[in-house]
Amino acid sequence: MEKEYFNQQEAFLKDYQKFAKQNDVMIDQLADQVIEELNRTQADRFTLSKEEAVDGQSHCFPFSRRVYSDENDGTLNTSYTYEGEPYVLETEE
Repeated sequence: MEKEYFNQQEAFLKDYQKFAKQNDVMIDQLADQVIEELNRTQADRFTLSKEEAVDGQSHCFPFSRRVYSDENDGTLNTSYTYEGEPYVLETEE
């Protein structure tokens, strides 16, 4: 049984593999990358750069964030949920 890093990670991995050039990536490595970006940017999406995508376009994968407190010691925790369909991030040049 693989570790669950965020909710709906199987759906995320399936969608990620559709667009990524390197689609044999391990979930441990990818989950660390996703969570690090979500924490660093405070955005509600993980972005696959156009250089890493098979079609040469940036793809965004939407996530929701839930911050909650542990009742026993008051520690704040964050959980993420993959919210479904990725979308293309279009930029005008």
